[in-house]
Amino acid sequence: MPAVLVPRVPPPGGERRMNVAPAVDGRARTHGPHAGPPTAPSTAPLAGVTVDGTAAGPAGAVALDHLRALGARHRPGVRTPRHGATEHLTVLPEDGLPPLVCEILPFPDAPGSRLGETALQAMAGLMAVNGRQGNAPRRLPLDYVSACAGVIAVQGVLAALIARTRGAPLGRIRTARSSAALLTVSQYLAAETATDGTAPDGTGPDGTGPDGTGPDGPPAPRPTTGTGTGTGIGTETGPPFLSRDGVWFELEALDGTPWRDFWAALGLRGREVPLGWRAFVNRYSAATAPLPPLLHRTLGTRDFTDIAAAGARSGLSVCRIRTTAERYAEEEPLPAPWSLRAPGTEHTAHTKHPGSRPAPWSAPHVPPTAGQPLRGITVVEATRRIQGPMAGHVLQMLGAHVVRVEPPGGDPQRGAEPVVGDCSARFLALNEAKSVVEADLKTAEGRRTVRELALRADVFLHNWAPGKAEVFGLDAETLCAANPALVHAHASGWGPSSAPDLFPGTDFMVQARSGLAWEMADGADRPRPTLMTVLDILGGLISAEGVLAGLLARELGGGPQRVDTSLLSAASVLQRLEADRGPSAPAHAAWEGPYRTAKGHIALSLPAAGGRRLLATALNIPATGPQPPLRATVAARLLTRPARSWIEDLGRNGIEAVLVQQHISAVARDPAFRADLRHGACALVAPPWRFLS
Repeated sequence: MPAVLVPRVPPPGGERRMNVAPAVDGRARTHGPHAGPPTAPSTAPLAGVTVDGTAAGPAGAVALDHLRALGARHRPGVRTPRHGATEHLTVLPEDGLPPLVCEILPFPDAPGSRLGETALQAMAGLMAVNGRQGNAPRRLPLDYVSACAGVIAVQGVLAALIARTRGAPLGRIRTARSSAALLTVSQYLAAETATDGTAPDGTGPDGTGPDGTGPDGPPAPRPTTGTGTGTGIGTETGPPFLSRDGVWFELEALDGTPWRDFWAALGLRGREVPLGWRAFVNRYSAATAPLPPLLHRTLGTRDFTDIAAAGARSGLSVCRIRTTAERYAEEEPLPAPWSLRAPGTEHTAHTKHPGSRPAPWSAPHVPPTAGQPLRGITVVEATRRIQGPMAGHVLQMLGAHVVRVEPPGGDPQRGAEPVVGDCSARFLALNEAKSVVEADLKTAEGRRTVRELALRADVFLHNWAPGKAEVFGLDAETLCAANPALVHAHASGWGPSSAPDLFPGTDFMVQARSGLAWEMADGADRPRPTLMTVLDILGGLISAEGVLAGLLARELGGGPQRVDTSLLSAASVLQRLEADRGPSAPAHAAWEGPYRTAKGHIALSLPAAGGRRLLATALNIPATGPQPPLRATVAARLLTRPARSWIEDLGRNGIEAVLVQQHISAVARDPAFRADLRHGACALVAPPWRFLS
């Protein structure tokens, strides 16, 4: 399979709406509204490859989109055998090389399971985390697990192809949607199992069971999230925020000084300000932000222009929550998941370093294995928080040697509670088994240390703010000129959009500006962003996917590669998938729950055809009529008996129902996830692929 740096155009037919197609002659090609790849000239490492298979579900649809964006040709109308809910894709290299089969299973050891997106969110704890702000489990109204599973499948395909070029004859990859689900909550899972006081009978330290209920039924409901109507500091009132003139918006501050100055500019200097800062800054790890209601009430007495002006004076970012339509009007087509190109094909200002261009460093050949397809690959990772470390974590799980660059004294997040041994459990979930080199990038010596590491590496990965790499002399053009075998990857917040000049590139700001917060409204008349870091996690997975594409292009003779990904492009992946599903899919998912019962919550897995009628028959209620009253009838009926009773009864009627896990540590004890987890001082997610010859 020769290296081809000019993408091929997919053939007519078989195109999915909102699909990503390769660029041709530097121009975006669009197959539907709001679709399209990066406009920069791009590398297509899968040019000449054909993919057989039908996207039977959203995970396969995402995988197909991304494989085609890398230059592969999809042969429509060819349906590979399917068993149960497993999705199959067959990658056929040119020149008669052996095919590579990728299987996306529901669970590693249960390929025939029919449990879908809603059930996996319930079982793996996503509903629990997403519902913390409202004190009740809540489904992410997106095919989020499926999108992550599709990206992970493409990672497996690319890693296997890289291993083939380096001598490992891999022929099959298996991954599972359950693995993807657990990877999205890996930090929460590690933290809660590190402090788990669970008794042998399964009850937690507060007397709750694995389903979050006590021995006498569900716990009394706690105060729910509001918009400033509470009266006491103990009432939970979290983001987003609403101005007097009806504008929904988000706030962001990365240190306490702008936060204090912002509220002072609005006339508020009481104890609610430091109390609010503590809740606000911890929302990334806690997935909840119990802000004092006075903060909401203060904002509710001001117009948005006044609030934005106070933010500008204090240095605190104020971002109006845009609709998806507003984003489409400004950004059409939406960006592809990554920009992949040879350095220097797009002008970038950078600092030149004097001296002759050295030959690329040649590492001793370390052959890959089926368990470690990236064995022998070295990655230098200069990242913090979640997005960048997740990308490095994926590469490490695939067998790469990952060297983290940390400031003198180590990354401050290493000490974040809870701690197992001498390291934060949350930090360990994304940084296990990485080597560490400490370097102060504010000094010439520190920058020289990192440069020397990059000159002996295959990949340099960073998530610095735009322009920082150039200031440090560690940008793509400079490093790739010194190491022509390097893949230089930047995982940013906004990518090439103009937003970096206005807002910090954090998960919650990108949710607001991309329109994703409104897409998650789930029928409400207000935006409902999640405090679960959905874009950081998916953005990290996409960054690793881009790095693997760059490594494959390099192995095929394409030379050094520059890879750019962003949280905004992660939002685009979800938005494309939602547009492809059509208007009926959210309505169908709404019938799957979660539902509160007399004890605990359940979620359902209903067939797309006839699922609602099947449910009505099982519950002995009418099957036709307006949807809101019917759903209310379903909810009322399910309240009459405990969760486990309903699970058994619905199962006898052909409906799969599962318990909604509200005690995250119970996820680690669920036999369904036995093959997905590793247990030690805390529960960690196992590599989500299995490679076979």
